[in-house]
Amino acid sequence: MSCWAVTVIVLLGLTLAVTKGNLYEGHSLGDSCLPGRSCTLAFISDNPVLLRCPHAYFSGIYVSWQYLDPAWANELPVTFLHSGGPNWPLLSHAKLQRLRFKSQLVAGNLYISSPSAEDSGLYICRVGDATVAYYHVDFQDPGKMYVSHADLGATTLGNTSAELENGAQAELFTSWSPWQSCDHCGSSGERKRVGFCYAQVAEKDHPVENPLPCGIVRKKFPMLPERGPELRVETCQVPCDTLYLHDQAGPNVVPLLVFTAYHPQLKAVAHLRCPTSSIYSPVYWQEGPTTLTHLELLKKNSSQSLDKATGGGILRLSFQNNSHSAFYQCYVNGHLVGKFFVASPGAMPPPGERAHTYSIIEALIVGLSMFLVFLMFLGIIQSCRRKPGSTMV
Repeated sequence: MSCWAVTVIVLLGLTLAVTKGNLYEGHSLGDSCLPGRSCTLAFISDNPVLLRCPHAYFSGIYVSWQYLDPAWANELPVTFLHSGGPNWPLLSHAKLQRLRFKSQLVAGNLYISSPSAEDSGLYICRVGDATVAYYHVDFQDPGKMYVSHADLGATTLGNTSAELENGAQAELFTSWSPWQSCDHCGSSGERKRVGFCYAQVAEKDHPVENPLPCGIVRKKFPMLPERGPELRVETCQVPCDTLYLHDQAGPNVVPLLVFTAYHPQLKAVAHLRCPTSSIYSPVYWQEGPTTLTHLELLKKNSSQSLDKATGGGILRLSFQNNSHSAFYQCYVNGHLVGKFFVASPGAMPPPGERAHTYSIIEALIVGLSMFLVFLMFLGIIQSCRRKPGSTMV
């Protein structure tokens, strides 16, 4: 077995421990989120998020998460997830049941795999009987996202003003996150940053309020105009030096490789999702040795496109003939995390790639066999262990 296959076995063993290392802190114009203090955050829907619960990492402490929809008048926050074992709280709201289904605790922190805009609201973390975190969260709809590429001459959205109820005035603008690192080094790449819709409201006889995410402001002022988030992309080129490699070795690095084969029918559409990617992380795709950039795909009307909701984390392919056969690779933070073989029925990969595929399958089989042998060995030890007060015959 090749050295590469052995590496895959080791990486597979680390998958569960490492894939939860992707932390998304959200975006806020106010102060940083401090323990026990209210914090307002904006996120993009359809991308995984993690809300931190201070002091929850101590083992044996009961951790619970509560949720309150701003539309639920005269109601208190409801516990929908806790660390108390299999007895889950009864939930009367179908919305809370859906939220619990796509959420999990990661060292006491709340991880939501695919939040929707309807999941906006107040999230509270309690450790024991103490409330340690309040998050007013606005999940903004990526379906309304405005995407602009600097190299196409596109500009970002400008500020707009609006008249609201009772003579209030609002200014809508985009609050930008920092630029992400270049998606790869050594050749021309791309980088992106995410913009969140914020509004600043001035009411008669009241001082100007602090800017808040548009979804939160709209709960109080329904006449606030619709404005979505933004995604800004530009080309970049950085050397593969020590500084770049160090930037890619942070907590978001996931040593995980997923291999999948697709055999779509004619006129079908396939969506290839890059593992562990999101709009908050640098991601790029390759078709064979060719890099698929936002710029090139925006220039031409092709059968390939990058999903804007995840910032390119999903590659969309449409098939117009029966002879399509290609390998696609995706990278997150400069690391290969996904490989996809896409072919019409009957198409076969090139011999070199076929051998590469067999190496992956071999690694999976060997890894599973080692795990089963380990379980059998533990079972034998348990059956032979002498219990206190028993007599060996």
